[in-house]
Amino acid sequence: MVEVVKKGGNNEQFDKDKIKKSIEKAAIDAGYTLKKIETLSNEIAKSIAKEVENKEELNTDTIRASVFSKLEEKEPSIVESWKKFDEKYKS
Repeated sequence: MVEVVKKGGNNEQFDKDKIKKSIEKAAIDAGYTLKKIETLSNEIAKSIAKEVENKEELNTDTIRASVFSKLEEKEPSIVESWKKFDEKYKS
């Protein structure tokens, strides 16, 4: 199992559903249709899960960078929506 090191120092198991939920929230804010959101979030979450399956540990920043990279290729407006959310609520 892949362990994810959280910003606070805690560890938890990798969960691709968390990636899906984050993409879905940002995509809704960016105005995407539910069908497009579901397709995109499933595709990217599966891709990230495959990338990390042979790793023992990684941090949230690494996962985030990978998600952003994949989103930038396909739907950059979702990345902008995500960053705006982070600025507003996580700063």
